[in-house]
Amino acid sequence: MFFIDDLLFAPISGFQFVLRTLAKVAEEQYTDDAPLKERLLELQLLLDNGEISEAQYVEEEAAIFRELREIENRKREMAGAPTLEERGPLTGRVAEGSGAEITFNPDEHNYE
Repeated sequence: MFFIDDLLFAPISGFQFVLRTLAKVAEEQYTDDAPLKERLLELQLLLDNGEISEAQYVEEEAAIFRELREIENRKREMAGAPTLEERGPLTGRVAEGSGAEITFNPDEHNYE
């Protein structure tokens, strides 16, 4: 009985496998920042070789960083974490109960 069920549902299971695989590949490409990082390195080489001006470099670098920020936000949304804009600026404050601990003993260090 189970063998017959497996045979009957094999085309559906195969189709579902293909759809899951396509979704996974699309998600990986949607959140892949490697091409942008490679472009940033290429841009640096072009600047170092004098093939582009400083102004062109700054303009393209800003565009790349905007795209990297968008990818980071996509990754955060998919993980259920707040985006960089939603999170707000970092304050440097440690919340009470976080487990962070700082000890400072001026006698242990020589600051001269």
